[in-house]
Amino acid sequence: MDIRFKSIDIGTHFFECVAFRRDAYFCSFGTDVGFENSIIGYEALLRQNTLEKGWYYFHIWHKSQLIGQLEFRSFSRSVGTGYVQLIYLIPEYRGLGLGTKLQELIRTQLRDAGCSKAMLCVSRANETALRHYKRSGWEYLFPNPKGKNMDFYQIDL
Repeated sequence: MDIRFKSIDIGTHFFECVAFRRDAYFCSFGTDVGFENSIIGYEALLRQNTLEKGWYYFHIWHKSQLIGQLEFRSFSRSVGTGYVQLIYLIPEYRGLGLGTKLQELIRTQLRDAGCSKAMLCVSRANETALRHYKRSGWEYLFPNPKGKNMDFYQIDL
């Protein structure tokens, strides 16, 4: 399937950014209770981070349809390790093998930025995501002390 990655146009597609994050939150926790608090300041943060080196925000397109979003950065608390904040596809495009293409873009961008590893945090309740990450080579690191039922995973790039 032919997909394209384009930098997020916040002015045009901010509503979609929030909708994608809301669905990702629901997939992670089985509810959207608490989502509104988690999104406070998101637009300002997104606008600021897109101006900073090391931040990556992409929308994923198939033909003329916006089908997903990636958010990641080339730094974390671990030296040489990037951090993936969001890998999201709309439901109709899940399970079609696109996750591999999304992760390849992330790998390429982070390797080009000097990273040798990437990490992310995933909910234990998001079984679909967990299966995909484990199949893709992500390895369990430790529980997230700030996130209830959340764990960190890492992959070599």
